[in-house]
Amino acid sequence: MDHNGDTNTRHDGEEPQAPPRLVAALKELPPRRVFVPPTLDERVIRAARQHLAAPQRTGWVGLRPWLSWLVLAMSCFVIAMLVLLTVRKAPTRQASADLNHDGQVDILDAFQLERDLQARKKEVGPDVNGDGVVDGKDVAALAAKAVALPKGGRS
Repeated sequence: MDHNGDTNTRHDGEEPQAPPRLVAALKELPPRRVFVPPTLDERVIRAARQHLAAPQRTGWVGLRPWLSWLVLAMSCFVIAMLVLLTVRKAPTRQASADLNHDGQVDILDAFQLERDLQARKKEVGPDVNGDGVVDGKDVAALAAKAVALPKGGRS
């Protein structure tokens, strides 16, 4: 028995521990020589070499190239979906300037922005002129955009 209490582990120089009666019985057995024909030896060795030399393809191993293509295609799909979901189109200034949500930016939106500024609401609307502050200048810019004619247009 070794220092861990394991009786099955043999160390160099140690004899296996067995009951003395079993050891005596094994020593009394006459040594028998078993005849193995050389042709049988050759067949066993040839079969072993063939078995060890041939690649083993079982089950899903044969599908490995298809599986890797499938994983690649699914990865591309997932990446494309993540890009589409995370990269959102920023709303245009004109669309976000539709304060009364009627689908168009007009003089009524400028009027709404002025009323929100007078009421001192926390979220009054967009910074139309892009100066970083929402104030009367944005009301004027929004009103100017609302009444401006498109390029090349006629009155």
